[in-house]
Amino acid sequence: MTTRIAIVGGGIAGLTLAAALDPRRFEVVVHEAEPSRAGVGSALGLWSGARRVLRRIGALPSPVDRATQGSLFAVDGRRRARLRAAGPALVDRPALLAALDAAVPASVRRITEEVTDPTALDGDLVVGADGVRSRVRGLVQASAAGRIDTGYLTLRGIAPGAPKTTDIGEYWGRGLLAGVAAIRGERTYWFTAHRSELTEPLLAADAVDETRERFADAAPVIRRLLEEAGPETLATRLWVTPPMHRYVRDRHLVIGDAAHAMLPNLGRGACTAIVDAGTLAATLNLGHDLRRWEARRLPATQLARAGSAGVMRLASRAP
Repeated sequence: MTTRIAIVGGGIAGLTLAAALDPRRFEVVVHEAEPSRAGVGSALGLWSGARRVLRRIGALPSPVDRATQGSLFAVDGRRRARLRAAGPALVDRPALLAALDAAVPASVRRITEEVTDPTALDGDLVVGADGVRSRVRGLVQASAAGRIDTGYLTLRGIAPGAPKTTDIGEYWGRGLLAGVAAIRGERTYWFTAHRSELTEPLLAADAVDETRERFADAAPVIRRLLEEAGPETLATRLWVTPPMHRYVRDRHLVIGDAAHAMLPNLGRGACTAIVDAGTLAATLNLGHDLRRWEARRLPATQLARAGSAGVMRLASRAP
């Protein structure tokens, strides 16, 4: 008998799961309100575990850039330390989503809709891959139904031209954080984060103006990237999930940001979502108990969620 699986959310976690599930065993439906949102220009770090999952389902964008070694700077550009180990491989978010979309079997149904009541979905298993605003999360753990505003606003963008090797790294200052990395095509991926009172819905122009003011004394490379930032710059407030002590309840389950949305400091948000989905698919394909999957994934991902918050506290207190 075929098991019916409803996936709420067609982002990284949802598409990875849809691509990895055995189509001979499962009838899969993906519900996504905005399937065209993949065009946002930003980059993601892929650590080895996530790359293995993507390679297994034929969705690893090729080629993928290995991050170069960088430095840790004060926000004004003074070098504090040289990082000995290279970071994760970097990939364009749109390229990753396109590769995942292409890897999803034709048998998977796509429904363009916003799911407001997950209990009404027809499925033996309803997987919440619907991000930090998840409507499924509260069905799994009522105390975690909401989301937490960290107080930070972040900008992310991709600029033409490769950065100088000496500019690559992270810039830490009191209440300020920025980063610069090189990505394929002679381009620069950059981000900033700072405490802000701006509320959603955010206007990119307002967010960029405020960020320029806050980083007025930052390193020259940061000031230049902010001056060049255009309307395509991605501006968001940083939200995280409350702590969770379960990911599965009855027929409802959460993965990715729906389960453990974290601050970006460790560069593991997308990776944990991909590994969540890949290991969940393997568990289901083999007919194993979902509690076994939960016991493996919950401690590691909740530790990463807490760890990212710790790094942000450390970075924002740097002199």
